[in-house]
Amino acid sequence: MKKLSQHQLLLLRFFANGGAVVFCTSVSSQLGTYHFPSTKPEKFSKTIFFSLTRFGFIKEENEEIEFGIRWSKFGISERGLSFLDSLEDDNEKI
Repeated sequence: MKKLSQHQLLLLRFFANGGAVVFCTSVSSQLGTYHFPSTKPEKFSKTIFFSLTRFGFIKEENEEIEFGIRWSKFGISERGLSFLDSLEDDNEKI
């Protein structure tokens, strides 16, 4: 696995600490709109979010329909948690 950038690690740690993001996933004028249900990360980029999703570190947790528009909540996956754990283990060995 290729190393993650500092920005990718910061966002992954945000999700590991209970953070989540909600995206509009319906084809509508709201498509791609996002918000944070509780806390907001220091810096958020859709590009970084999508790269973490491609790596399998972020997954869809649930989906809600509100006024006919689908909203998907995303959080960290088991793979993302395992990856962070392995980084911490490597840092302890140094």
